[in-house]
Amino acid sequence: MKRYPLAFAIAASSVSMPAHSASEVQLYGAIDAGYQYLHIKGLGHSSGLVSGGQGASRFGLRGIEDLGDGLKARFQLEGSFDATNGKAGVPGRGVFGRTTWLGLEGDFGEFRMGRQTLAASDMTDVFSPFGSSYKLAGAGSAINSNTTPRADNTLKFISPNLGGFQATASYAFDAHLAQNKDGLNGTFLDKDAQDRVFSGAASYGSQAWKLVAYYQQATLESHTSSFGKHYDVSPREYGLGGKVTFGPTTLHAGWAQHRDAYINGVHPNNLGQASVFRGGVVNGYTLGASHEIGAGKLLGQVQWNAPNRDVHWLGKRAHDQKVYSVGYSHGLSKRTNVYTYVAYLDGAWYDKDWNATQFIVGMQHRF
Repeated sequence: MKRYPLAFAIAASSVSMPAHSASEVQLYGAIDAGYQYLHIKGLGHSSGLVSGGQGASRFGLRGIEDLGDGLKARFQLEGSFDATNGKAGVPGRGVFGRTTWLGLEGDFGEFRMGRQTLAASDMTDVFSPFGSSYKLAGAGSAINSNTTPRADNTLKFISPNLGGFQATASYAFDAHLAQNKDGLNGTFLDKDAQDRVFSGAASYGSQAWKLVAYYQQATLESHTSSFGKHYDVSPREYGLGGKVTFGPTTLHAGWAQHRDAYINGVHPNNLGQASVFRGGVVNGYTLGASHEIGAGKLLGQVQWNAPNRDVHWLGKRAHDQKVYSVGYSHGLSKRTNVYTYVAYLDGAWYDKDWNATQFIVGMQHRF
């Protein structure tokens, strides 16, 4: 008998809700697993199963509620995991270690608050046929924004699309980027050593072509450390690039200039670079193409980074570094595809004869 009053109350409350308050929550994600062979000169080789060969294995919730008068509330919660063993993909970050933001959308655009990608990273995937994924083959070895850095405590604005033009800007009040920690040598201070990060980007184009330009800068307080040491640097990054499509073929190109340090440290699959180069400049370039063949797509790219004479490693001027990548992706359905690629890294800042080879064949399912 006690259930009837409760059921009546729930029904009455749902009837009394305004029509425009309808909401929708979606569970989504991707599972990505495959086989990897990795050889690094001087360190030997390894082989076995790997997670995230094409893109991170992840799951999340995203929702939207119509507030009326053209306003909508939106949110996204996202976590990652290792598909080969079930462990969390971002240790120490909790269930939703990748993304947690709440936003408001209207005719003016959209505001988002929380942990999320920097503004530039939302647009620079057009610089590469591999986008911002595919591990070493992705353009993150040359253009730092393609490492897809995520920042805590971030406010982001995304403008509406105005005749093909769109802009986005983000400001992290305390980013806690991957390489930045509070305190020195593991000693944490009462005061939070904030790393503030501004990122802005703009794009113009259509479905057939698009141009993107961006700028971002990090401000590190005196107690912010990278790998246990504080560096008196002000990392800055400028970039320009885009893509153009001719029938089944799409060409991609990008350029970025990095000063003092990389915004988000060294690309995780690249051991040949340094994250900090105080007083130095590194130019990064990407040039690639994709070609559709039925349900498949061929991918190819060359990327390189060129440190100037002020970038040194162990007292010697740093060398250029190049990455050559070829791959193929084949769609089995709208949600499932198989892929394979090989990336060859030629040279390192500290050793021009250094090299590494990464080969992956895998499968991804999206839900």
